Amino acid sequence: MNPLGPDDPRLELLGKVGYDASLAGLGLRSLEEGRAELTLEVGEAVQNMVGTLHGGAIATLVDVAGTLAILSADAEGRPGVTTDLNVSYFRAARAGERVQAKARVLKLGRTLAFVSVAVEREDGALLAEGRMTKFLGA
Repeated sequence: MNPLGPDDPRLELLGKVGYDASLAGLGLRSLEEGRAELTLEVGEAVQNMVGTLHGGAIATLVDVAGTLAILSADAEGRPGVTTDLNVSYFRAARAGERVQAKARVLKLGRTLAFVSVAVEREDGALLAEGRMTKFLGA
């Protein structure tokens, strides 16, 4: 299987199937080899009880963006299985704001991939920083 490219039919499923469908309003901004950028509007479905972007939604965004970055770089098109996910939260995003997740592959090995994801508001303010490790198989 080839790496994920911008015309891949799997991208039509982004935010529409499985748990990823919980990210209502998810969109793909850009996809390059080893990089992916997603956008998400802070709508009611992804807000916490005080009306800001839920931390679990941010963690899911880190996972989805990181997986797309890996898929875009791996010659075998392996999405991998998340073995480790860490998110540091810095600021909130309020209802109606749009955030972007910018993922980049740090290292893509034979069996493991490492990704960094910055989650920012459109004004560039850093909301959260995530790191993820994926097992790609033997």
